[in-house]
Amino acid sequence: MIVGPSKRRREWTGFFAARRWRPEEFARLVESDEIGSAFFEIETQINGLYRAHQLAQASRRRAGHPADDEHPGEGALKARWLTAAFEPFRSALGPLQRELDLGLMRWIRRASCLSVVIGSGATMDAGGPSWAELVRRLLAHLTEHGREIWEMRLTPESTPDNREYRRVVTGSERLPAGAESRARALLALIDAGTANVEVLMEGAQICHEFLGQALFTELSGILYEGQRRPGAIHRAIAELAAPILVTDRGGVFPGWDAIISYNFDDLMGEALDEVGVARAAYAMRGNQIAGDPNEIARARGASGLHQPIYHLHGYTPRRLFLITQVQFVFATAQYTRTYDGGLAGIIGEVFARCLANPVRHALYVGCSFDDEAMNDMLRQAARTLPGRYHYALLRWPGDGLFAAAAAEEVALESARYVSMGVRPIWFDDFSEIPDLIRSLA
Repeated sequence: MIVGPSKRRREWTGFFAARRWRPEEFARLVESDEIGSAFFEIETQINGLYRAHQLAQASRRRAGHPADDEHPGEGALKARWLTAAFEPFRSALGPLQRELDLGLMRWIRRASCLSVVIGSGATMDAGGPSWAELVRRLLAHLTEHGREIWEMRLTPESTPDNREYRRVVTGSERLPAGAESRARALLALIDAGTANVEVLMEGAQICHEFLGQALFTELSGILYEGQRRPGAIHRAIAELAAPILVTDRGGVFPGWDAIISYNFDDLMGEALDEVGVARAAYAMRGNQIAGDPNEIARARGASGLHQPIYHLHGYTPRRLFLITQVQFVFATAQYTRTYDGGLAGIIGEVFARCLANPVRHALYVGCSFDDEAMNDMLRQAARTLPGRYHYALLRWPGDGLFAAAAAEEVALESARYVSMGVRPIWFDDFSEIPDLIRSLA
């Protein structure tokens, strides 16, 4: 299936310019055109409607008039109409819907308007732990060993002019009895495979309350143990991160509009380093968004072209790195502080730039959609921008292969995600993910 400009573009242009859109005329156009071409023209029109509103709002601001970014008005109503009118034709395709979405994403990425959002599945693909395994290991260590008490002492070789220190363990401290009992109960739930998000958050909170910021030193050791390297998903994403010339936008842009990570590790950044792409990792340091550029990006300077990586929940690279002021989102209290007070900091930056930007789209990779804070951001964007979707690579949950699924089954399994403004890109086996990403080249 080819997704691209229609040979009937003049007819589509005439339809979109009409004062009144007639459903029967719309259906005639879709049925007389190649489905991939019809889809492309409709999605291009939806993008144009939102882009026109975006430009009008910018013009109002320049003129000193208030702008209403929350309500795109007539454009949103037309976008909703087009999506609803095309949905029966789309649904009838069943599994072939995947080819429509992959084809459209190729065009979006080539315009540097597609971001990729990576969750714990990308770290697991590289041999790292899932969130549940991370919490389990931390709780197990604390219940068995507690925490070390240590101090930095001058070495015997130290001199007044050359002071040298070493870390000396002076004792250990156990979890308080109540916390230890609860930690063991949570461990039993995790080991039994019955731990839900709330259980994992509570376990993380126990670890954070006992270890404080030292928790993230422990996390770093687990994330990079055994000299772990980037996985196949990281490398596939990195292959598409090289700068691209976008003629319509009049310049060179990153291969991805942004890379957005819910993970603490820097494996994605390391994959970009391996292919020689200028990149900078961004995270919250105190109340500010701070960047950590690689050598190539530093050589280009602060305004140089580079691939941004936004670490929404904290950042801890492999090398020695001062994490004292880095804000991490791991435990219940940190989630509450980050998400209940409104979208601010790096979360707000990514929401405005990528998720709720009417001419930007995101592809979710390795995300389970169990995180309600993440889901709420998507729902909020979908309410504001009806008819405009993000995408997600997801394993097909039905019986049999996805390619053999009935159209009704595809619609049923997709409904939960579509309601959040996300179109699933279904696959049968996780090994398919790297090639699906590469297909967007």
